[in-house]
Amino acid sequence: MHLKLSFLSILTGLLFANACLPVGNEERQKADVARNGAGAALVEGSRMPGGASANSAKYNLEYSLSAASAELRLPRALREVSGLSLSADGAYLLAVNDEQGKAFFLDKKRGRILRELSFGEAGDYEGLEMVGNTIYVVRSDGVIYEFEYTEKADPVSKTHHTPLNADYDVEGLGYDPANRRLLVACKGKAGEGKDYEDKRGVYAFSLDSMKLSAEPVFLLSEDMPVAEEAFREAWWSDALAGHFVPSAIAVHPITGHIYILSSKGKARAVLVMKPSGELLSMRELNKDPFNQPEGICFEPDGAMYISTEAKGKRGKGKIFRFERR
Repeated sequence: MHLKLSFLSILTGLLFANACLPVGNEERQKADVARNGAGAALVEGSRMPGGASANSAKYNLEYSLSAASAELRLPRALREVSGLSLSADGAYLLAVNDEQGKAFFLDKKRGRILRELSFGEAGDYEGLEMVGNTIYVVRSDGVIYEFEYTEKADPVSKTHHTPLNADYDVEGLGYDPANRRLLVACKGKAGEGKDYEDKRGVYAFSLDSMKLSAEPVFLLSEDMPVAEEAFREAWWSDALAGHFVPSAIAVHPITGHIYILSSKGKARAVLVMKPSGELLSMRELNKDPFNQPEGICFEPDGAMYISTEAKGKRGKGKIFRFERR
């Protein structure tokens, strides 16, 4: 009699447990949200180790953001490292800080400053890009500096005044070789009027006409198109509803995809989109080690560099290198 009651109790317990399990994909998502927050639930695809989709057609980020192949500790002059670029010959990294009108040439293995080029007065410089023998630097108010690389004296720079101003708070500059233009990413407002509220804009500066596009060529918002193969996550919409604030931009040399960093708050992340503007992926960047990521560039083979400002008074600016998977 005692044995029969025990078996009946076990069977009843199993049936009760199964009845309490979430049923269907929608219910599993709700359980994920309740347990880990909205960012843990996938809108599409099923869970696999490492967050990969069971559907092989889904896009997966080509880099492991927790496994840098190199970490460069920068000297004091680059505690507030901003823009990042690769020299035309691939031998050096280039950087600016957001205080001095200088371009710094860096050793790619140790992060040492090998050369400084003065191109302007003190100012809030946020991005740079080397195209051929020409270096472009953007200031937060939208002014673009142009100067030729020289091994002799400091260069004489030209200034290009764009329609942007301090309200746009320009933070990123990247070269788009397919269209021979610079992409100018704005941390502040995207444009004039209600149509641009809670959105972030990327403008284009033509290297043929040397003029800025009248309107953003890309708009980042919760309404932006999402690629069919994107590995969608529930937190994207919230992050893009005004929280994603671009701090750097670069074009991948192999895929042509556009990578945009956001440096602070709810959306410290790297966003990847197609040249058409369709969102492919967005991945969070941990505050440690990415205290304030404000620079990104690529090697021709696809290796990626991300720079971040120093943390605290004794911290150092850093550059991390990630290999393409």
